[in-house]
Amino acid sequence: MSSLEQNKAATKTALEILFSSNIPLADKKRDIVAYINPKKYIQHSPGLANGLDALLDLVEEFDKSHPGYSVEVKRVMAEGDMTVAHCHYKFGGHDPHGKAIVEIFRFEDGLMVEHWDVIQDVPATDKNGNGMF
Repeated sequence: MSSLEQNKAATKTALEILFSSNIPLADKKRDIVAYINPKKYIQHSPGLANGLDALLDLVEEFDKSHPGYSVEVKRVMAEGDMTVAHCHYKFGGHDPHGKAIVEIFRFEDGLMVEHWDVIQDVPATDKNGNGMF
């Protein structure tokens, strides 16, 4: 498997580990270090501090506040040391349509070391009928 394919698979798996309400937090913390470098994780999402601990704090908050939350990774693209994942997140009954989130990661030595995201609410209807995914 090429490094691009490995990075794409790692992106999908990491997102599914972190943002699945069916996986216990202790398992997430144990397993995610196979995908994210805990010593070098740079965060560009404005609501989070740098480092894996800040990300895991967010995931722990999701576990507590959004029972049944989930992510469906619709597609992953890769070029060079970067991956881009187009995802549908659902956060429970208070967010019935969920959010379209594009997750962007930079890899170094096979691990994620940098993250950006773009977040958009999924509307109940759309004028073009194409949907967001």
